[in-house]
Amino acid sequence: MTFGERIRAYRINSDMSQRQLAEKLNVTPQTISKWENDLSEPEFKTITAMTTIFKVSHDALFTCETNLEYNGPIYTATKDPAMKTRYDFFVGFSVFLSVSMIITTVYLSTIDSLTWHFTFGFALFTIFWLFLLFMISRWRSIYLDSPDDLLDIYHDKVVIRRGNSTVEGHKIKIIDIKKYQFYSGIRVYDNNGYLKILTTDHQKFVVRDISEIDDLKKVVYKVKTYHHEEEQK
Repeated sequence: MTFGERIRAYRINSDMSQRQLAEKLNVTPQTISKWENDLSEPEFKTITAMTTIFKVSHDALFTCETNLEYNGPIYTATKDPAMKTRYDFFVGFSVFLSVSMIITTVYLSTIDSLTWHFTFGFALFTIFWLFLLFMISRWRSIYLDSPDDLLDIYHDKVVIRRGNSTVEGHKIKIIDIKKYQFYSGIRVYDNNGYLKILTTDHQKFVVRDISEIDDLKKVVYKVKTYHHEEEQK
Protein backbone atom coordinates (compact mmCIF):
# COMPACT_ATOMS: atom_id res chain seq x y z
CA MET A 1 0.00 0.00 0.00
CA THR A 2 1.39 3.40 -0.98
CA PHE A 3 1.48 6.47 1.24
CA GLY A 4 -1.36 8.02 -0.77
CA GLU A 5 -3.50 4.92 -0.37
CA ARG A 6 -2.95 5.04 3.41
CA ILE A 7 -4.15 8.64 3.48
CA ARG A 8 -7.27 7.57 1.60
CA ALA A 9 -7.83 4.62 3.94
CA TYR A 10 -7.54 6.73 7.11
CA ARG A 11 -9.76 9.43 5.58
CA ILE A 12 -12.48 6.88 4.84
CA ASN A 13 -12.10 5.25 8.23
CA SER A 14 -12.56 8.71 9.74
CA ASP A 15 -15.79 9.06 7.70
CA MET A 16 -14.58 12.15 5.84
CA SER A 17 -14.87 13.22 2.24
CA GLN A 18 -11.94 14.74 0.38
CA ARG A 19 -13.59 18.14 0.70
CA GLN A 20 -14.02 17.78 4.48
CA LEU A 21 -10.38 16.76 4.95
CA ALA A 22 -9.29 19.60 2.65
CA GLU A 23 -11.15 22.13 4.80
CA LYS A 24 -9.45 20.85 7.95
CA LEU A 25 -6.03 21.13 6.31
CA ASN A 26 -6.70 24.43 4.48
CA VAL A 27 -6.03 22.95 1.05
CA THR A 28 -8.18 22.17 -1.97
CA PRO A 29 -9.98 18.84 -2.58
CA GLN A 30 -7.85 18.51 -5.71
CA THR A 31 -4.74 18.57 -3.51
CA ILE A 32 -6.13 15.73 -1.39
CA SER A 33 -6.83 13.79 -4.59
CA LYS A 34 -3.23 14.29 -5.72
CA TRP A 35 -1.90 12.99 -2.40
CA GLU A 36 -4.14 9.94 -2.48
CA ASN A 37 -3.04 9.13 -6.03
CA ASP A 38 0.66 9.65 -5.19
CA LEU A 39 0.92 12.54 -7.65
CA SER A 40 2.40 14.76 -4.94
CA GLU A 41 3.18 14.59 -1.23
CA PRO A 42 2.15 16.82 1.68
CA GLU A 43 4.65 18.77 3.75
CA PHE A 44 5.73 17.36 7.10
CA LYS A 45 3.64 19.96 8.94
CA THR A 46 0.55 18.82 7.04
CA ILE A 47 1.38 15.18 7.72
CA THR A 48 1.55 15.98 11.42
CA ALA A 49 -1.86 17.66 11.18
CA MET A 50 -3.26 14.53 9.52
CA THR A 51 -2.00 12.28 12.31
CA THR A 52 -3.92 14.49 14.73
CA ILE A 53 -7.07 14.41 12.60
CA PHE A 54 -6.90 10.64 12.04
CA LYS A 55 -5.71 9.99 15.64
CA VAL A 56 -2.79 7.82 14.50
CA SER A 57 0.98 7.98 14.88
CA HIS A 58 3.43 9.00 12.18
CA ASP A 59 4.62 5.40 11.92
CA ALA A 60 1.08 4.15 11.37
CA LEU A 61 0.48 6.68 8.62
CA PHE A 62 3.68 5.67 6.84
CA THR A 63 3.73 1.90 7.42
CA CYS A 64 0.35 0.57 8.54
CA GLU A 65 -1.47 -1.75 6.13
CA THR A 66 -5.24 -2.05 5.79
CA ASN A 67 -7.65 -4.34 3.99
CA LEU A 68 -9.94 -1.47 3.11
CA GLU A 69 -11.76 -2.00 -0.19
CA TYR A 70 -12.42 1.37 -1.77
CA ASN A 71 -15.01 1.65 -4.53
CA GLY A 72 -15.33 5.44 -4.75
CA PRO A 73 -13.75 7.87 -7.23
CA ILE A 74 -9.96 7.85 -7.15
CA TYR A 75 -9.57 11.12 -9.05
CA THR A 76 -11.79 14.06 -9.98
CA ALA A 77 -10.78 16.15 -12.98
CA THR A 78 -11.74 19.84 -12.81
CA LYS A 79 -12.07 22.50 -15.48
CA ASP A 80 -9.62 25.36 -15.71
CA PRO A 81 -11.36 28.50 -14.35
CA ALA A 82 -9.00 30.80 -16.26
CA MET A 83 -10.29 29.47 -19.58
CA LYS A 84 -13.40 31.67 -19.32
CA THR A 85 -11.23 34.77 -19.65
CA ARG A 86 -9.44 33.24 -22.63
CA TYR A 87 -12.68 32.32 -24.37
CA ASP A 88 -14.16 35.76 -23.71
CA PHE A 89 -11.07 37.39 -25.23
CA PHE A 90 -10.99 35.19 -28.33
CA VAL A 91 -14.74 35.58 -28.94
CA GLY A 92 -14.55 39.35 -28.56
CA PHE A 93 -11.51 39.60 -30.80
CA SER A 94 -13.09 37.31 -33.41
CA VAL A 95 -16.35 39.30 -33.44
CA PHE A 96 -14.44 42.56 -33.97
CA LEU A 97 -12.30 41.08 -36.73
CA SER A 98 -15.26 39.38 -38.42
CA VAL A 99 -17.30 42.59 -38.55
CA SER A 100 -14.26 44.47 -39.89
CA MET A 101 -13.71 41.85 -42.59
CA ILE A 102 -17.38 41.87 -43.65
CA ILE A 103 -17.29 45.65 -44.02
CA THR A 104 -14.02 45.43 -45.93
CA THR A 105 -15.43 42.77 -48.25
CA VAL A 106 -18.44 44.93 -49.06
CA TYR A 107 -16.17 47.93 -49.68
CA LEU A 108 -13.86 45.94 -51.96
CA SER A 109 -16.82 44.84 -54.04
CA THR A 110 -17.48 48.52 -54.92
CA ILE A 111 -13.97 49.17 -56.25
CA ASP A 112 -14.02 48.70 -60.02
CA SER A 113 -10.23 48.56 -60.36
CA LEU A 114 -10.07 45.32 -58.36
CA THR A 115 -10.72 42.01 -60.06
CA TRP A 116 -13.51 39.80 -58.78
CA HIS A 117 -10.90 37.15 -57.94
CA PHE A 118 -9.38 39.35 -55.25
CA THR A 119 -12.76 40.22 -53.72
CA PHE A 120 -13.89 36.60 -53.87
CA GLY A 121 -10.69 35.42 -52.17
CA PHE A 122 -11.09 37.95 -49.39
CA ALA A 123 -14.73 36.90 -48.98
CA LEU A 124 -13.66 33.26 -48.60
CA PHE A 125 -11.22 34.26 -45.88
CA THR A 126 -14.02 36.19 -44.16
CA ILE A 127 -16.24 33.09 -44.27
CA PHE A 128 -13.42 31.02 -42.77
CA TRP A 129 -13.05 33.52 -39.93
CA LEU A 130 -16.80 33.47 -39.29
CA PHE A 131 -16.62 29.67 -39.05
CA LEU A 132 -13.76 30.01 -36.56
CA LEU A 133 -15.88 32.45 -34.53
CA PHE A 134 -18.70 29.90 -34.52
CA MET A 135 -16.39 27.14 -33.23
CA ILE A 136 -14.87 29.30 -30.47
CA SER A 137 -18.34 30.43 -29.40
CA ARG A 138 -19.46 26.81 -29.29
CA TRP A 139 -16.47 25.80 -27.15
CA ARG A 140 -17.17 28.72 -24.83
CA SER A 141 -20.81 27.65 -24.50
CA ILE A 142 -19.76 24.09 -23.63
CA TYR A 143 -17.34 25.46 -21.04
CA LEU A 144 -20.01 27.63 -19.39
CA ASP A 145 -22.50 24.75 -19.32
CA SER A 146 -20.01 22.34 -17.74
CA PRO A 147 -19.75 21.91 -13.96
CA ASP A 148 -16.52 22.76 -12.14
CA ASP A 149 -15.89 19.03 -11.56
CA LEU A 150 -15.85 17.57 -15.06
CA LEU A 151 -15.40 13.85 -14.50
CA ASP A 152 -14.64 11.18 -11.90
CA ILE A 153 -12.21 8.34 -12.48
CA TYR A 154 -13.00 5.04 -10.76
CA HIS A 155 -11.12 1.76 -10.93
CA ASP A 156 -13.79 0.32 -13.22
CA LYS A 157 -15.55 3.27 -14.87
CA VAL A 158 -15.50 6.94 -15.83
CA VAL A 159 -18.37 9.23 -14.82
CA ILE A 160 -18.77 12.39 -16.92
CA ARG A 161 -20.62 15.01 -14.89
CA ARG A 162 -22.01 16.99 -17.86
CA GLY A 163 -24.91 14.87 -19.04
CA ASN A 164 -24.38 12.46 -16.13
CA SER A 165 -22.87 9.80 -18.40
CA THR A 166 -21.21 6.65 -17.03
CA VAL A 167 -18.72 4.77 -19.19
CA GLU A 168 -17.95 1.29 -17.89
CA GLY A 169 -14.30 0.33 -18.05
CA HIS A 170 -14.85 -2.85 -20.05
CA LYS A 171 -16.64 -0.83 -22.76
CA ILE A 172 -13.78 1.62 -23.29
CA LYS A 173 -12.06 0.94 -26.60
CA ILE A 174 -9.85 4.03 -26.79
CA ILE A 175 -9.16 6.70 -24.19
CA ASP A 176 -7.13 9.62 -25.49
CA ILE A 177 -5.84 12.42 -23.25
CA LYS A 178 -3.98 15.31 -24.87
CA LYS A 179 -2.84 18.84 -24.18
CA TYR A 180 -4.03 21.76 -26.27
CA GLN A 181 -1.11 22.19 -28.65
CA PHE A 182 -2.16 25.71 -29.56
CA TYR A 183 -2.06 26.93 -25.96
CA SER A 184 1.19 25.07 -25.30
CA GLY A 185 2.74 26.70 -28.35
CA ILE A 186 2.05 30.24 -27.20
CA ARG A 187 2.88 29.35 -23.58
CA VAL A 188 -0.59 30.24 -22.28
CA TYR A 189 -1.20 26.90 -20.62
CA ASP A 190 1.15 23.94 -20.55
CA ASN A 191 -1.14 21.67 -18.56
CA ASN A 192 -4.56 22.14 -20.09
CA GLY A 193 -6.29 19.75 -22.46
CA TYR A 194 -9.09 17.34 -23.27
CA LEU A 195 -10.14 13.72 -22.88
CA LYS A 196 -11.77 11.64 -25.60
CA ILE A 197 -13.33 8.22 -25.07
CA LEU A 198 -14.47 5.81 -27.78
CA THR A 199 -16.49 2.81 -26.64
CA THR A 200 -16.97 -0.65 -28.09
CA ASP A 201 -20.59 0.23 -28.90
CA HIS A 202 -19.44 3.23 -31.01
CA GLN A 203 -20.21 6.01 -28.55
CA LYS A 204 -17.93 9.02 -28.34
CA PHE A 205 -17.40 11.24 -25.29
CA VAL A 206 -15.28 14.39 -25.25
CA VAL A 207 -14.48 16.45 -22.15
CA ARG A 208 -12.72 19.76 -22.82
CA ASP A 209 -10.78 22.32 -20.79
CA ILE A 210 -9.42 19.92 -18.17
CA SER A 211 -6.82 21.41 -15.85
CA GLU A 212 -3.80 19.44 -14.61
CA ILE A 213 -4.02 17.17 -17.64
CA ASP A 214 -0.71 15.48 -16.81
CA ASP A 215 -2.10 14.33 -13.45
CA LEU A 216 -5.12 12.84 -15.20
CA LYS A 217 -2.82 10.95 -17.59
CA LYS A 218 -0.90 9.46 -14.67
CA VAL A 219 -4.07 8.34 -12.89
CA VAL A 220 -5.51 6.72 -16.01
CA TYR A 221 -2.19 4.99 -16.61
CA LYS A 222 -2.22 3.66 -13.04
CA VAL A 223 -5.75 2.32 -13.52
CA LYS A 224 -4.75 0.61 -16.78
CA THR A 225 -1.71 -0.91 -15.10
CA TYR A 226 -3.82 -2.09 -12.17
CA HIS A 227 -6.29 -3.84 -14.47
CA HIS A 228 -3.48 -5.40 -16.48
CA GLU A 229 -1.92 -6.81 -13.31
CA GLU A 230 -5.29 -8.15 -12.18
CA GLU A 231 -5.76 -9.90 -15.51
CA GLN A 232 -2.31 -11.48 -15.20
CA LYS A 233 -3.19 -13.07 -11.84
